Amino acid sequence: MREAAGYGDVRRQRQVAPTWLALATLFLLALGSGCLPPGGPPPSPTSPALSAAAQQMQALLMCDERHGWASTQRSVLRTTNGGVHWQDVTPQPEAGTAPQEPVERIVAAYLDAQTAWVALIFQDGATTPIYHTSDGGQSWQRTDVPAPGIGVVQLTFIDALHGWLLVNLGIATNAEAVAIWRTSDGGNHWQRIMQVSAAQARAAQSLTTLPYSGSKSGLAFINTTTGWATGSEPGLKRAWLYVTHDGGQSWQPQSLPLPTGSEKAQIATLPPRFFSGRDGLLPVNIYAAGKASLYFYITHDGGKTWRYGVALPASVIAWSFVSANVGYATDRTTLYVTHDGGQHWSQQLPASPFSDVIQLDFLTATTGWALCLAPPAKTHILRTSDGGQSWQQLK
Repeated sequence: MREAAGYGDVRRQRQVAPTWLALATLFLLALGSGCLPPGGPPPSPTSPALSAAAQQMQALLMCDERHGWASTQRSVLRTTNGGVHWQDVTPQPEAGTAPQEPVERIVAAYLDAQTAWVALIFQDGATTPIYHTSDGGQSWQRTDVPAPGIGVVQLTFIDALHGWLLVNLGIATNAEAVAIWRTSDGGNHWQRIMQVSAAQARAAQSLTTLPYSGSKSGLAFINTTTGWATGSEPGLKRAWLYVTHDGGQSWQPQSLPLPTGSEKAQIATLPPRFFSGRDGLLPVNIYAAGKASLYFYITHDGGKTWRYGVALPASVIAWSFVSANVGYATDRTTLYVTHDGGQHWSQQLPASPFSDVIQLDFLTATTGWALCLAPPAKTHILRTSDGGQSWQQLK
């Protein structure tokens, strides 16, 4: 699939969850909750429950012009006609194999039109059930990971075999304990490869693990060995950015050049997105001198060095890149366009109905979708075929 929070190829992999979306719009937008009642059999494609769920979408990913996925707080939806109609394909816990309390939320990773992984999160689950489909959600295979589900932050895969699970183990003032799990067989088996906790930090913080301090926003991998962990930490006068070259077992800090005047800034990094083994983009929010700005850093050497572009206003809450050069961003009503990886941006003012946009999803430089949230907390989808100059609402 096309890039998303990270990874190369012409298509992209996307990890999606309410928690993950909040990270993707760090400090800028809080999304609403889904309303599909948990438990029981999945609703039919035309049931009132599904209609309600479709109006509460929190993430949208189109794999091609017809096939795509969407997430609500508690459900997974799939379309085969470009987003006009949606079917609920949420995996259902088998009787006697999962807690019977309602599902709190889901965390999902979508690889292509057929392949996805979904973690069902229960309030008191000591383990996390992760479901995998390779037939577009018609059937699911389950694996239980011995990690506390309520703390699951992110699922991410770079291909059909290799994936990572990020788990929050507890939050303190300006600190967060986390664990990272990894699979190399498509999610059939998972191994915990790293954990950092308050106790470890008090004893002796290893120089090769992620620090206990700082809030972690996510992971992104370019291949099976090299990846990044991102986040923020109040008072830290540098970017919170760590790189691994052994698949996530050990980490080292990586420095970023900062724009002039940002020496005392609060900096929040989000997971980079790669389009090849060398070309990628890193979103960075910088808060300096009472002003907040969004920068996209670009790399052409596989993440060894990064160069920042022109700042976008802090009101920008969503963006979508189709390559390392061509991308779109929005502050809900204005559309910003770049053709050089964020080094420069131009403005477009699309006519109605382009408004209340909370997510952009461009498949090509001309074809894209926008997920809109309008009062009272109902979502709808727009589509463009001319690079965002005009939009049509899907009925």
